[in-house]
Amino acid sequence: MQEMIRQDFSMHELQGLSRHQFAWQWLPATGQSWGILLGVREDAFSVEDMDRGEFFLSVSVTDRRVH
Repeated sequence: MQEMIRQDFSMHELQGLSRHQFAWQWLPATGQSWGILLGVREDAFSVEDMDRGEFFLSVSVTDRRVH
């Protein structure tokens, strides 16, 4: 998770950030509030639910490595 001042991202740009596959979600910066960039590594975690509000991102994950 990273705070940022960006408004938008392309999937190509986000996929270029790592050699691993990530599930991405972001909340753009608005006014005086910084935005949020959230990436979940898909080979390590299964994304069960993502929620996005005006001022928050929420994600529920399950660890794939736990049996």
